[in-house]
Amino acid sequence: GARLWSHTMLITRAAKALSQQGSRAAARKALGSAGRIAVASRSLATDQSKTKNTTSTAKPTGANPATPTASAAASAPKVPVTESPAQSAPASTTSTPAAKSAAPAAPAAPAAAASTPSTTAAKPAAPAAPAAPAAAAGSCSVKNYPGGVAVVYIDLPGSKVNTIGKSFYDQVPPLVEKLENDASVKVIVFISGKEGNFIAGADVKGITDLVARGKEAVKTEGVLLLHSFFKKMEQGKPKIAAIDGSCLGGGLEFALSCHYRIAADNPGTALGVPEVMLGLLPGGGGTQRLPKLIGVQNALPMLLTGAPKKAKPAKSLGLVDLVCPALQLEACAVKCAQDLADGTLKIKRGPPKGLGGYIESAIRDYDFVRNYVFSQARAQVMKQSGGHYPAPLKILELLKKCIETKALGTPKGFELEADAFAELAVTPESDGLKAVFFGQTALKKNPFPNPKPIGTIGVLGAGLMGAGIAEVSVARGYRVVLKDMNLPALQRGEQQIEGNFNKKVSKKSLSSFDRNVVLSNLVGLTDENPYWVDHFKRADLVIEAVFEEIGVKHRVVESMERVVPAHCIIATNTSSLAVGEIAKAAKRPENVVGMHYFSPVDKMQLIEIIPHAGTSEAVVATAVQVGLRQGKIPVVCKDVPGFYVNRCLAPYIDESMVLAFELENMLDLDRAIKAYGFPVGPIALADEVGVDVAFHVHANLRADIPQRMNGANAEAMAAIKAAGIKGKRFGSGFCVYPSDKKAKGLAAQLAGALLPKSKVRPNPVAVEAMKPFMKVAKVSVEEIQARMTARFINEAAFCLQDGVIRNQVDGDMAAIFGIGFPPFSGGPFRHIDRVGVSKYVDTLNQLADKHGERFKPAPLLVDYAKAGRKFYP
Repeated sequence: GARLWSHTMLITRAAKALSQQGSRAAARKALGSAGRIAVASRSLATDQSKTKNTTSTAKPTGANPATPTASAAASAPKVPVTESPAQSAPASTTSTPAAKSAAPAAPAAPAAAASTPSTTAAKPAAPAAPAAPAAAAGSCSVKNYPGGVAVVYIDLPGSKVNTIGKSFYDQVPPLVEKLENDASVKVIVFISGKEGNFIAGADVKGITDLVARGKEAVKTEGVLLLHSFFKKMEQGKPKIAAIDGSCLGGGLEFALSCHYRIAADNPGTALGVPEVMLGLLPGGGGTQRLPKLIGVQNALPMLLTGAPKKAKPAKSLGLVDLVCPALQLEACAVKCAQDLADGTLKIKRGPPKGLGGYIESAIRDYDFVRNYVFSQARAQVMKQSGGHYPAPLKILELLKKCIETKALGTPKGFELEADAFAELAVTPESDGLKAVFFGQTALKKNPFPNPKPIGTIGVLGAGLMGAGIAEVSVARGYRVVLKDMNLPALQRGEQQIEGNFNKKVSKKSLSSFDRNVVLSNLVGLTDENPYWVDHFKRADLVIEAVFEEIGVKHRVVESMERVVPAHCIIATNTSSLAVGEIAKAAKRPENVVGMHYFSPVDKMQLIEIIPHAGTSEAVVATAVQVGLRQGKIPVVCKDVPGFYVNRCLAPYIDESMVLAFELENMLDLDRAIKAYGFPVGPIALADEVGVDVAFHVHANLRADIPQRMNGANAEAMAAIKAAGIKGKRFGSGFCVYPSDKKAKGLAAQLAGALLPKSKVRPNPVAVEAMKPFMKVAKVSVEEIQARMTARFINEAAFCLQDGVIRNQVDGDMAAIFGIGFPPFSGGPFRHIDRVGVSKYVDTLNQLADKHGERFKPAPLLVDYAKAGRKFYP
C-alpha cells in the first residue's frame, strides 16, 4: 500500500508540474524527489529482510583516533554545496573520547539521571546488509545499510523526549566520532528512536544549573561546547537529519549542522527556535546558520517569536530539503544518503531568487536598507513586549552587528552569539520565564491518582463559554453532546465551533478532512428534541455553563441526576457561586465538582478545579485529567468566593475603581498597567469580561472579605451601572472602541487617506456618570503600578496562607495564565522573592499608612519577613 501510494504521488506531482509550468524539466524534478521516495520504499522492504548486525552506542572501550584515518577520509564523499554558511566556531575544550571518558564535559542534567548503556561497542557492520537496532531501551543505536549508510537512532534514556543535556553528550558525540573514523561509513543519517519527537531542545534544567555557576560557565561549558560539536558535525562526513515530531531549539540547531534535512509530513512535526520564550536566544549557532540558510527576512520572525514551522512551510522556506510521508521517513532518508554517497544527489544552496534575493542582498550591502528593516522589527518588538523582554532586542542587536561586520556565520559571529546567550541567561527576565516553563511542566502531571475514564462529555448551554468548552473537548478526541434550550441558541454555539475550526483549515494548521472527523464527534441537541435523554444516558461527565443563578444551577443538577448514569460526574463552570451550595441539590454530591474555564475557552490555558468538601478524590483526579487532555493548565482551588484568580482580581478591580476617580483620564490607568507588563489594563479588562460581571465579582468578595474590599465607592459603582455601562459586547462599556468591521470601497479609501485613525476613547456616558464622584489627584505612573499590583499580590499571599491554593507554583501559574500577570516576573510569589519579602512588606505598610487598611500585608508575608524566608529556594 505504501509503495502504491508513492507511485501515485510520483505521477501526480509530475503531472501537476507539467500542467502548471509546461516544462519537462519541472516534471523531471518532480519525478526526482517523488521517485526517490518510491525507490526508498522498495529499498527498505528489501533491506529489512537482510537484517544482521547491530552497533550499540555507549562509551567506546578503546581510544579512538582524534582524526579520521586516511582511508576514511578518502572514502567519505565531499558534499557538493554551492554556497554553505561558514562553519567555523570558537575553539572548545572538548576532549577526545577515551577508554573511560567517552564524551566531553557537559552541562549539568536533571537529578533523575538515566542509566549508562553497555560499554561494549560492536564492530562496524559491513555495508552489504543492514543491521537491526537491538540496543538496550533508552540508548542510541546504529543500523548499517548498503552503500555506506549508517542510521543513528537517537533514543536518550530517562525521558520521553530527546533533549540536549548530559545523556546527549554521553552518547551522541562519541558515536558520531566513531562513525567518522569508520572507513565503511560514507553518510550518516540521524533519526529519533522516540515517537513524535526528534530533539525537543536543550535540557533547561542543565542551563539553570550552569546559570547558578555564572555567566562564564554558561558560555564555556554550555554554548562553546555545543558550537564545537556542531562544527565537527558540519566538517565531517555528509549527514542527514530525518525529522519526525518536535525539532525545536537545540534540536533544530543540531539539524542545521547536518548537510541535508528531511521532514515527515506529520501534524506533529514542528521546526523552530523557541528560546526567546525562555528569555534566551538560540545558542547552538541558530542565530548564524538560520539566517544564512533561509535569509534574514524569513529568519527574523522565527527568531523573535519562537513560532515553529510545519513540514511543508519549512520546505517552502528552504529550512528542509524534502518532505515525505512519516511512514517512509527512514526509507527516504536512506535512499537520499545512498544518492549522496554515489553522487546522484547534489545539495545546492544559494541566495534566494527574485525580489526576496534582491532584498537579502540589500540588507547585507546597504546601510539604509538594513537600518530600516531592523528599526521596523525593533518597533514591532517594542509594541508587543513593551520592552520588558530583553531577548528579542538582543537578537536584533546581535544579528544586525553580525551583518554589518560581515561576521555572520564566521568564528566572530559564533563568538558574539555565545556572549549574547550568556548575557541573557543570567537576566532576571530569563529566570522568570524559565520558572514559568518549569511551573507549566509540573502542572502537566496529574497529582491525583486513579482518574476515571471519560468517553462522552455533555455540555449544557451553547453560549460563548459552553461552545468553547465543547470545542476544546471535541478537538481532543472526546465525544461531545452539546445541548441548549432552543435551536437558534444551539446553532449560534455550533457556528462558533465550526467557524473556529474553519479558521484553522484556512491557516493550514488543520486539514479539512481532520476538521470533518473532529466535528463528527459533536452532537447538537435541544430541549425540544426528546432524544437528548438517550444521549445523556451515555455521558461520563456533564459540564454545565448555564446562567449564574443558584436556583437555575440546582434545577440543572436535579434534572441531570435523573438522566445520567450513577458514575457520571457533574461539573459546574460557575465563576462566582459556591460549588458546595450547588452540590446541595445533588443526591450524589461526591460526583459534583467545579471546573472553571476562562474566556475565550479556546485560547485561555488555565482551568480552576474546585472540589467542595464532599467531592471524592477520584472525581478531582478525573476533572484534572480532563483539563490536561483539553490542553489546559489545571490548578486545584479551595471552594471559596472567587476561587483563586477572581479572588485576587477582586481587590485589583477595587483599587482600579479608586484610581479611575483620581485620574483625569481613566485610560491613563490602563497605560500604566500595560507599561508594567500586563497584556491589558483594568478598564479594558472590565469592558472585555463585562462591567456587570466584574462588578458582580467585586460585590461577592466585598461580602466575604469586607476589610480588604473597602476602597471603591459603592455609590459610584452603582451610578455607573445605572447609566447602562455593561461592557464592550453590549456597545456600552467604559470606553468607545473602533469598529471591528473593515470598511470597503470608497469608505476604506477615505478612512485610509483622509480620516484620522480611530482610537479607543472614554465613553462620554461613563464619564458623565462618574463626574459627581471624581477626586482628581496627582498620581504618578509608579504609584498606579505599585497600588494595583500590591492589591493582587497581597491577596495571592492571603490565598496561600488560607489554603485556597496548594502551593506557590500553582499561585504563580494561575496568575500568569488566568489574568496575564507579567510572565517575565515569574508570577506574584517569584516577584516577592525578587524584591525581597521584607522590603515588600515595608512597601505594603507604607501604602497602608497612606491609603488605608486594605493594603495591610498578609500575616504570611509578615512571618516570612521576620524569618528571612523566601517562597522559592
